[in-house]
Amino acid sequence: MRIPATVSFFRTESSALPSTLSLTSAGMALTALFWAIRQFWMRRSRLVTAIGLALMAFFVGVSPARAADRVIINGDGCQVTEEDAFDGGIYLLNNLYLRIDFPDSHWRFGLRNDGMKGLSLVDVGVQAAQFSTKQYIIKHAGLADMFVPYDDRSATFYDMSFGNNRMDQIDAADLPSQNAALVFLRTQVGTHYVRDSVPKVAVECREAGLGWLCKEPSHHVRRRIHDVVVWAVYDAFNYDYVIQYTFHEDGGISFRAGATGYNLPGGTSKPHVHNPFWRVSTKLFNRTDNQALEFVHVEDSQGYTATDSELPIPTETSVDWNPLQFSSVMIQSATQTNDYGHLMGYEFLPGDRTGTGRFSQRSQDQEMWTQHDEYLTNDNPGEDGSGSGFNNWRYTWYSPDNYLLNYLNGQPIGGTGDGIVLWYISSVHHEPTDADNQIGSGGRTGITLIHWAGFDMEPHNMFDYNPLGGPPKCGN
Repeated sequence: MRIPATVSFFRTESSALPSTLSLTSAGMALTALFWAIRQFWMRRSRLVTAIGLALMAFFVGVSPARAADRVIINGDGCQVTEEDAFDGGIYLLNNLYLRIDFPDSHWRFGLRNDGMKGLSLVDVGVQAAQFSTKQYIIKHAGLADMFVPYDDRSATFYDMSFGNNRMDQIDAADLPSQNAALVFLRTQVGTHYVRDSVPKVAVECREAGLGWLCKEPSHHVRRRIHDVVVWAVYDAFNYDYVIQYTFHEDGGISFRAGATGYNLPGGTSKPHVHNPFWRVSTKLFNRTDNQALEFVHVEDSQGYTATDSELPIPTETSVDWNPLQFSSVMIQSATQTNDYGHLMGYEFLPGDRTGTGRFSQRSQDQEMWTQHDEYLTNDNPGEDGSGSGFNNWRYTWYSPDNYLLNYLNGQPIGGTGDGIVLWYISSVHHEPTDADNQIGSGGRTGITLIHWAGFDMEPHNMFDYNPLGGPPKCGN
């Protein structure tokens, strides 16, 4: 069904601004400015007075624009709303936040382009199942780097070391014809925010298939679901990286980075590994009393029976993914339980994983950080990449060896800071093949198909019941 455009959830941080002067008065001010310049040539003695009055009119005319929430997608199964949307003025009073309304679940989050790392999420909250209000789950999430070593080590790149603000413009032609929108990021200037001159974010509502089904004689039921996908493009010269966040109706989020573009000039046939390095700063329920565990599935010596365990992770540490144990990291509240008395949280699982990159163990190569799949640290002050020295890694490039390894201090997880941080290394190996050719050329200089790598963040005892409205049973 199509969600009514009047539906509104999670509006807490901002509200519609009162009506003020906008482009009309700004245009009048510019007219006055041009008139003042003309008077300069005609009567130079009146220069100071004329320009002064014109500038006063101009700055009055560019006061913050009237803004209101705007539905940017209203499709069958999902609605997306931009808060305090741009309406023709110059300034806005709030940064960019989007809301997603599915029939049975709702999201709110902010989008940022801070420093060298491309599109990131902030202040992520979800409402579903038994919750009647938004539940805060993530402070900040995004890429910390993109490490690309070539197999023969003729080249080794950190693809997020090339400078700030390397996001490309998104074009209308990049989107499907329906249920999609372009979004403009905002930059803070003083106490106000200025919208980018070009859109750099794409938002799509996609039909995702079946969420559940049940078939019994004479009683067939099912639920088809949608995803909302938010993506942007990070420009690393010959490679373009699609940074993508997918919000699911069931309360989960998928994090993906897709490598495309063209192969390295002079090395078009050389295999290499793309290693997106993610950082997710969790703060479940906006509380600091969270804890971390590792799920493991261990079979007996005959491989006939198995035991599942949730092992506490007491201190900041590294964790390695074991596919034979279905291993995963869980972050959950130490105090908040659902109606069954179970602690509520989220589980972090590999997504579309084809392999694991392991690289130099020589400390002088600054790649010791690649020796493990995941790391858990406390979100201590200054460690979010906006501090000083190597803690400024979001705006000044440093190897993860310089900052991440310094954050592993053996502190009790959840014992300090403002939440728990999961660092996740995902890998995808690119062996150039003939599919990388352009027509009529064997040089593998064509545009490469996208290679995806990432992980999923799935609810674990977060909801008391099926958040997609599943019945208790179907038939007999």
